[in-house]
Amino acid sequence: MKIAVIDSKRRLVLPGAKPGETYAVREAAPGHYELAKVIPAPRSKPTANELDALLDSAPLTPKMSWEELRSLTREA
Repeated sequence: MKIAVIDSKRRLVLPGAKPGETYAVREAAPGHYELAKVIPAPRSKPTANELDALLDSAPLTPKMSWEELRSLTREA
């Protein structure tokens, strides 16, 4: 059995774990923990048309021209 020590920042180094891996931690019993590696579901890469549709529907995109916005926000 390997023994690992937790450092002052409450980190534990797992033998065989790689940087960026994610684990779910569950306390099975007082003082006993179970780790399960979390594998993200694969996502398909969005197409150019889907990205264009997302950009068009973005709420932070102004729906007016710069001239209209300037006339509304500047004193005459």
